[in-house]
Amino acid sequence: MTERTAKSLDEMSMAELWSVAKLLGVSKDGKRDELVARIKQAQDQEGSDGSTLTQAQQPKTTKSTATKEVVYISRYYELRLVMSPSYLKEIGGKVLIIRGTYIQFHEGIYKTSKPDEIEYLDAHPNFGSVFRKVETADVRGGKSVDQIYQDKFKTLEEREKELATREAA
Repeated sequence: MTERTAKSLDEMSMAELWSVAKLLGVSKDGKRDELVARIKQAQDQEGSDGSTLTQAQQPKTTKSTATKEVVYISRYYELRLVMSPSYLKEIGGKVLIIRGTYIQFHEGIYKTSKPDEIEYLDAHPNFGSVFRKVETADVRGGKSVDQIYQDKFKTLEEREKELATREAA
């Protein structure tokens, strides 16, 4: 149930059309037919390179595609935040439970690299008081410990040489 299947614009509900319009940057005002026409026009302009509706539904981010992992810590060990609640839906006379999405901290720690979860957690009202983001340093990009020691040793040798020349003079 978590996978989204591609529907044609005529089969979509108004809410789905509004979300597609928002992703494409199209005004969601007006009647259904006008909205479908604007979405098709935007898809034709954007879709000239071969993009499909499912690609248009993915959120566009200005950040790089390879997002780094972000770590959050909580004062409560098993904190559970609700991103979208579960609800009951009647389909063909049967009542189905549509599962929501949750963020579950384990032992007070939650690690994620999903941009929508990071955005949700950073904008959450309890951010800062109940849980917070842990800034991690990127060690891979810097110098190794051996290189740092070699640099310091070189500067120490240079200082000793300068000191020796001063004492000799």
